[in-house]
Amino acid sequence: MKAVIWGAGGTAADFLRRKMLYEGYEIIAFTDNNSNVWGKVFWEDKKMIAPSLLKELEFDVIIVCSLHMEAIYDQLIEKLHIPADRILSYRDLEKTAAARVVDQYKYRKEKEIQDVLAVYRKGILNVLGSYLPEDIRYCEVYRDEEAYPYIMFEGKRMYYPPDYKFQIKDGKEVILDVLYEQGEDSPHLYVRDGREIPDDGVIVDAGVCEGNFALRYVERARKIYLIESDPKWMDALRRTFSDYSDKVVYCSKYLSRFETKEMTTLDALVEEEIDFLKMDIEGAEIDALLGGRDILQRSNAKCAICSYHRQFDEKYIRFLLQSYGYMTEHSKGYMFFPYDDNMGSTLDLRRGVVYGRKEAAVGNRSGL
Repeated sequence: MKAVIWGAGGTAADFLRRKMLYEGYEIIAFTDNNSNVWGKVFWEDKKMIAPSLLKELEFDVIIVCSLHMEAIYDQLIEKLHIPADRILSYRDLEKTAAARVVDQYKYRKEKEIQDVLAVYRKGILNVLGSYLPEDIRYCEVYRDEEAYPYIMFEGKRMYYPPDYKFQIKDGKEVILDVLYEQGEDSPHLYVRDGREIPDDGVIVDAGVCEGNFALRYVERARKIYLIESDPKWMDALRRTFSDYSDKVVYCSKYLSRFETKEMTTLDALVEEEIDFLKMDIEGAEIDALLGGRDILQRSNAKCAICSYHRQFDEKYIRFLLQSYGYMTEHSKGYMFFPYDDNMGSTLDLRRGVVYGRKEAAVGNRSGL
């Protein structure tokens, strides 16, 4: 089916990253009311056109990727005379995907899985599974004297790239609370107990992004390695951590098992024994662990390694950590990661984080 995407903002961009939602559709064009983007390429080789030009296209459906669904729906029907049965919203496709997950797991009896399905039966394709905090807070975005955006995080400025697409609420730029996914019951929780982060310790933060994990503990650390390959985020991080230059090491290379011009290894980068290793690097965790065998074997580190990016990551991450002398556990609950290009065929629920430590593990200590 040929589809036109309505939307030129963050909602449309996020939709396009979730390939499983539009499998079976051929995207032929994009449209939006913002005249500043008309004629520009938005995705691959597809251009943004004015809504008035839709009548010149042959398409089967319009998929609305916007938070202003009702107003756009009225415009499409009343002004552009598009039949209602040819209009979908991205939420319609999310509901379809959620129903597919429910169908795949409906006979599984485990409570944690059934808790996820209870959310998905409501049509909510929640990445964090059953974790849906009622108290959802937003942080206001400010601008410094150079118009660089930042939020206040635990009394410190935490910067974002200048072109970051923030939400608008009540006429102000805002962003979802950065600790939203770090609640006690979240499957994406990095640190279960703050005492896991020792005073005067060495912390490695691989996949820093905006830096909330590192910024929370930087004052307690003796040294902290910030590994972030995205140059936009690295520029923002240098601003965020400018007051801590005596203890911060920046690395803008990719973590891997090899050393090249663009890549490095934990063994090559980290000089001291590690006290805490947090790793959230978009599916490259296994390669990074392979490149850190020596430093991890001689360290008595606490580890929080994300395992939700690819189907079998939890299994292989556990295997590697155990081969290095670590006991392993997993985080609570399950995640569903629609940003994996293979998710449309696997539809699998995944553990969010594998924890490792060399002391006797407790809790969810199931092996491979």
